Amino acid sequence: MSDARATPDIQADDAFVRMLALTDTVAPWAIRAAATLGLADMVTPDGASADTIVKGLEAAGETVDPEAVRRLLHYLASLGVFEHDGPSDLYRPTRLSALMSEHSPVSMRNWWHADSAMCRLDQTPVLLLDAVRTGRPVYERIFGRDVWTDLADNPPLAASFERAMAHKTRISLGAIIAAVDWAEYGDVVDVGGGHGLLLEAVLRSSPDARGVVFDTPAGVATARAHLAGSPVADRTEFVEEDFFAAWPTGADTYVLMNVLHNWSDDQVVAVLRRGAEALGPDGRLLVIETIVGGDGDQRSLARLDIMMLLFCGGKERSRAQYDELAARAGLTVTASHPTSFGLAILDLRPAGSA
Repeated sequence: MSDARATPDIQADDAFVRMLALTDTVAPWAIRAAATLGLADMVTPDGASADTIVKGLEAAGETVDPEAVRRLLHYLASLGVFEHDGPSDLYRPTRLSALMSEHSPVSMRNWWHADSAMCRLDQTPVLLLDAVRTGRPVYERIFGRDVWTDLADNPPLAASFERAMAHKTRISLGAIIAAVDWAEYGDVVDVGGGHGLLLEAVLRSSPDARGVVFDTPAGVATARAHLAGSPVADRTEFVEEDFFAAWPTGADTYVLMNVLHNWSDDQVVAVLRRGAEALGPDGRLLVIETIVGGDGDQRSLARLDIMMLLFCGGKERSRAQYDELAARAGLTVTASHPTSFGLAILDLRPAGSA
C-alpha cells in the first residue's frame, strides 16, 4: 500500500527555483567574462556567428578556445543577454548586452571588466562568512593589502575605480542638482571631489559661485583633466590633501558625496570634525549618501551595506546614525533633502548655530 502523503516536487517549488537563482555563481562571472572580452561590441544588430566572434577575438589579440567561446555564448543567450537565432546560428544584441557595450551611453563594461577595481571588490563575498564572524573587511586577505593602499599603489586599478565612481556620480547628478537651489549655497568645496563632475554641475547651476576640488593628488589630477575644458574652469581651484587632514577654509558650503559610507564610525567622526573646524559660523556641510530606511532602493542598499563590510569596513547608515555621528563631531543635522535618485542631502551646521 502506497504512502498517502505525496512527495513534494521540489523542482517545481517556487522557493527552490528562487534559491537556485539566488545562489547561482556562474551567471555573474559569465557576464564579467563577456564584458572583459568585449563580446557585446562584436555582436552586431545584423547578427554574428560564433565563428565570426572567435575570429574577431583572435584579431584583437585574445587567446581563446573556440569551443569554450561557443559554450559561453550559448549560456549568455539562455540568460537573455544575447538573442540566438537557431536556424541561422547568429547571435544578436539585446538591451542587456547594450550595458556591456563600450560605446553605449549606459555602458557598465568598466564595472564588470576582470581587470577593474570593481571586479576585485566583487570577489570579496567568497569570504563573507569570515567577515560575519570577525566584523572586519576581507579585501586584504584576498589581495594582500587593504583596498585604499591597493588603489594608491596601482594607478591603472585606481583609474578604473575613478571611472566607476564617475559613472555612479554622472547618473545621479540630475537628481542631486534638482533637489536643492544650489545658487543659495555660495562658494563650494567638494571634499573628496575626485573627478570633478559634482562640482562642475553645481557651478553650472550657480553662476556666481566659485568652487574647490579638495582631494588626494591622484584625485585632483583626474579633476584637473576633466575640468580643463569646462565652462566653469575659471571658477575652479584645486587643493591636494587627504580629507582626514585640515580642510580649506573660507567657503560657504562643503560637500561630502558618497564618502562617509566608506569608513567606520570613528573615522566618520574624524572626517566630520575636520568639517566642523573648517566651517564658519554660517557655513554648512552637505553630506550626500543613501539612507537606510529612507527613500532609496532598500534591497540594493542592503547589498551595498554588505559590500562595504567586505572591502573596506564601512557601512550604510540610517538618519539617526548620521545624527549621532554628527553630534559627536560638534555638528547638527538641520535638514534632509531627498532626491529622485534615492540619495539624501543632509544639511549639517555647527552645533548651536541653527
